[in-house]
Amino acid sequence: MDLYSLIQMLRGLLLKRPFLERTSLRRSQTLRLLRALIAYLPSQQHRVLGLLLLISIVVGIGDLVFVGLVAKLVGSFSGSDLANNVPFIRVFGGDALNRGLWIVAILLALIWISTALKFASKLIEVRVSADIWAVFGNRVYSNLILQGYDYYKDTSSITLLTRLNRVLSKVSDNIVIPMLSIVSNILSSGILALGVVVAFGWIAIAVFGLLTISYVLASHFISPRLRFLTSQQYIYKSKVNQILIESTRSIRDIHLHGAENYFINRFGAIGTQGKRYDRLLKLLPDIPRFVIEPAGVTVLFGLGLLPPLLSGGGTDSVRDALPALIGVVFASLRLAAPMQSVSKSVNKLRGSLPDLEDALSLLELAPVRYAFQSELPVTPAGIMPRHTIKLSNVSYSYNESSGMALSDVDVTVPVGARVALVGSTGGGKTTAAHIMLGLLTPVEGELLLDGVSLQRNELQAWQKCCAFVPQNIKLLDASVRGNVAFGVDDDDINEDRLWECLEMAQLAEFVSELPYGAFTKIGEDGMLLSGGQRQRLSLARAFYKQAQVLVLDEATSALDNKTESEVMEALELIGRRCTTIVIAHRLSTIRYCDRIYEFNHGKVVAYGNYEQLQNRSSSFRELVELQDL
Repeated sequence: MDLYSLIQMLRGLLLKRPFLERTSLRRSQTLRLLRALIAYLPSQQHRVLGLLLLISIVVGIGDLVFVGLVAKLVGSFSGSDLANNVPFIRVFGGDALNRGLWIVAILLALIWISTALKFASKLIEVRVSADIWAVFGNRVYSNLILQGYDYYKDTSSITLLTRLNRVLSKVSDNIVIPMLSIVSNILSSGILALGVVVAFGWIAIAVFGLLTISYVLASHFISPRLRFLTSQQYIYKSKVNQILIESTRSIRDIHLHGAENYFINRFGAIGTQGKRYDRLLKLLPDIPRFVIEPAGVTVLFGLGLLPPLLSGGGTDSVRDALPALIGVVFASLRLAAPMQSVSKSVNKLRGSLPDLEDALSLLELAPVRYAFQSELPVTPAGIMPRHTIKLSNVSYSYNESSGMALSDVDVTVPVGARVALVGSTGGGKTTAAHIMLGLLTPVEGELLLDGVSLQRNELQAWQKCCAFVPQNIKLLDASVRGNVAFGVDDDDINEDRLWECLEMAQLAEFVSELPYGAFTKIGEDGMLLSGGQRQRLSLARAFYKQAQVLVLDEATSALDNKTESEVMEALELIGRRCTTIVIAHRLSTIRYCDRIYEFNHGKVVAYGNYEQLQNRSSSFRELVELQDL
């Protein structure tokens, strides 16, 4: 039996319930989403799930035999014959004591076998849960990493972190495992219930019917509330994560502003409200059991004992009814836990619909980075231009409400040249650089390499030619060598090139004096380094890549004049082998650039070399005069 058939069977079972018209749309949506989720499981997991269902069928048959044997045992000692009700127990002959001993021996064997099967079922569930965590977690993380840069500029990192954690923690425990529990418990319980109904008739029908209807009614009442609580819990967990990340990132400012109580109170208020939803989420699924179990016992004894007593048959009537009554009691006890598990799983599954939708939205993300690869891959050597890199009539907007960040911009960078982008903050310099790097796609215009437009399938090869050193540096919580050789396995790091790059970035002496040299950890985002050291480490990373196009976005702003001069000398050593694009406000950084473009309000207002730009632009001339003071 394949998983699609199982889902269809589960659907058929769940649709046999009241309130069909009010809930059919929601159920069909849930089942559609479950089918989509299962499609992401590898075929090996499908086989494991099939084994789990086979075990459930065997457990159901074993429970049925167990109940029949218990009823026969009671009948043997009470003098009531159950042979006509339960055909398979006719194999036991002899007197009551003989039959009783045989039955007890088989009952004990069944208990051990059933326990072993249930333990095996639990092991499979645990294995499936762990495998699903790995399969879905790896796929979602891979999908996120392979999104374009545009995706991240529009999405909060805190939101992404919360959503990823949600998939890892919720999909397995709150969706897949409950679904397996529903199917396996319905299979085992259905076999037992059907056999008991055939054997014991209307008493079993009345009791099981009451239990089923009660659980269905409870599920109909609880499920929408669980969905609401789940969505609210997600909102509050996102807020908790946001405060945690923001406060740890801003710990210096928190201490300087004396804002500890402000953040503590915010965290406490959100945590208190979130815990209310958490408590209700844990309580609601258990409510049906506290009402249904005593009601079931009451109905069972009322229907089983009152008719014989009221009929005037006396103790003989009660004795004849006793085996069937005990059989139904034992069957009810065997069914109570699976039915409660089904009820909780259905409520948990339907309450986790927001988690399911979010998980699928992440699983279905198209990996943009691989979407445009051609059959013949483009190499960095093949894409690197020999003459010019050009932005031609480029316009760009981050979103509709923010206006144009760039408007009809033309920038030409000769290969091997050093070109500067200057201008006031917000003028569009960094946006232009990001488009040159292929991180952003212009809404109009194009990026030309030797006059040929860069195509999507050439993007990765082009980016391998480029390196970017930003003002706001992002470092790994790793060693110096792990940060310099970014994305390279430890065994593959070239030590000679590593130290050469540290030397070029004027960082070799500092690193050599660290306790473990280049193996020394630098803390989260380089907390153990000064601002200048972090900036030089970022430069060393760019040098290690041996990029042919280097973009420096205020990359020397945290350096003192002497260190900046030494870094610029290192760039001179690279010479014309590397095309350098510099975004800077300090004139010392751009004075010797071959060409300077001045940006203002998203447009290029002037360009030329240092002397030419002073003559052509009054705003640049004012900047020179201010820095000369």
